[in-house]
Amino acid sequence: MADLKIEKLDTGSYTKFISENSPSDPYSLPELIRAYRESFGVSVEMLGIVRSESRVATCALFTGKRLHQPVIKLMPIRAYDGLQFRNLDDSKSQKQEYDRLAIMQVLGDFLKREFGFYQMIFPPGILDVRSFQWAGATVIPQYTYIIDLQRFTPENYTKSLREVLRGSIDRGLVYGECKVGDLVGLNQLSYERHGRKPPVNPDVLKTLLEKLDSSGLLRTRCVRNQAGKIVAGLTSLVTKMGTYFYVSGTDASAEKGASHLLYDGILKEEKDSGKAFVDFCGANSPSINLFKSAFGPGLKVYFKVWRANSTLARLASYVKKF
Repeated sequence: MADLKIEKLDTGSYTKFISENSPSDPYSLPELIRAYRESFGVSVEMLGIVRSESRVATCALFTGKRLHQPVIKLMPIRAYDGLQFRNLDDSKSQKQEYDRLAIMQVLGDFLKREFGFYQMIFPPGILDVRSFQWAGATVIPQYTYIIDLQRFTPENYTKSLREVLRGSIDRGLVYGECKVGDLVGLNQLSYERHGRKPPVNPDVLKTLLEKLDSSGLLRTRCVRNQAGKIVAGLTSLVTKMGTYFYVSGTDASAEKGASHLLYDGILKEEKDSGKAFVDFCGANSPSINLFKSAFGPGLKVYFKVWRANSTLARLASYVKKF
């Protein structure tokens, strides 16, 4: 581990590494990092982990200040944080695991040393987070549903889901496309209907989604009722490998089965397009767990890690989300 070191990267160096080591998830992509930075007006720190003058990993972190100390912030409506390893397809699996653990340990030590508070959420492919525990971080398991589209078939749906889908079609609900602007209003209405404050201002959300849409990362789908009104919508972040459910919303007048038909249409469409998987990006809420599980996905674990350097910072982290 002594031969590993952390360096700060400019945008060009970071982008070059990502282009040469294409990530399976979208959260490391420069286009997404740029869209968040410009929409929320936040600072980004791009780091490289280097061994013998060769870059072996990168990550991009959104930063700010709390209690006059530098902190790493979790951004709203962002399922995972970006961390990308160099592709090591020609290496033995044991060596890959050793290298990844060493990289994670160097990164954990760096974050502990440089930031008063940090938190990161790693994608499901990163399961060995022991090094962050060793560096004093709290490790919290999270859950998501993922569907392997090569094995996907509507026959895996529950019987009750198939009945709901047949009923939604009989009532004239139709799956199709819509624009980003149509979804923003639905998203805000969904939160208001449940008495919750939306995590993102509608103007900021619209700006973010439009930037992601123009970069080619976003796909927006909806369900309309017989009158042609959009009653449910969902945007997905798409990569060559897979699709990640992102921002959704439903209208108060939505008939039973609208959201079910929306998920069904996206899953069939992504399978036909050759995608490998769909990540539902969350299975932590009891209120929607039964809805998502009816589609026959596999349950996957991922990890959130956080650490505060001082007692005051730890107390503040419970009071205010960073």
